[in-house]
Amino acid sequence: MQPRPSFDRALLIPIAIGVVSILGIGWIFLTSDLGKSLIPPTAIPSIFSPLEAGTLPSSPLAAPTQDETPPEDTATSTRTPRPSLTPTSTRTLRPTATFTPTSNQPQPLPAGKFDDTDPNIAYDQYWTALKNPGTENAYKGTLHASADIGNEASFRFTGKGFLLGYQRGKNFGTVTVIIDDQSYSFHEQAFDLWWRSPQLSSGDHFVRIIHESGESINLDYIEILD
Repeated sequence: MQPRPSFDRALLIPIAIGVVSILGIGWIFLTSDLGKSLIPPTAIPSIFSPLEAGTLPSSPLAAPTQDETPPEDTATSTRTPRPSLTPTSTRTLRPTATFTPTSNQPQPLPAGKFDDTDPNIAYDQYWTALKNPGTENAYKGTLHASADIGNEASFRFTGKGFLLGYQRGKNFGTVTVIIDDQSYSFHEQAFDLWWRSPQLSSGDHFVRIIHESGESINLDYIEILD
């Protein structure tokens, strides 16, 4: 048997250097951008479903509930505030109107005495015409009565003044008389069945009779003074 050849230990040094060099080159390669591009990426599961990852569909506008009120465009809104529902005990008096005669309006009453039923005396719809045993003492047995504050009657006349005749009774109230925009007032229980206007200039005049207060007022006749 031939003896084994002796191993030259001097070769270990270059071998070790070569192994270290190879390992170093491999580590540099793995950590470089080139190495990362060659390694296939690992799939990362998405936390969004396909619907959530895409464009979400727009939801319809919610209809307002009873507790919700749609916003109001204050720039263009013309809505009128609701009227107050608070009841009132009296009706507001109509504003004084400037009288302009027309062919459809009552004609001026001349000097004389006229019953409350005369067609040239105008009443609003709330007055009541009365003719019954209770009015037998009235002029020609008739009266016009108002039971609502704010009711109005009117007439024109030619002369210097007039008398308003009425029948007194329990709970009768105050009457406002407006003559050519000048206001006067009297209580039907305080006078002796008639009220006389102040002295006026001769000519045409316009008169409004308004139920001012009390449960009722009435008109029996009008007498024009020349």
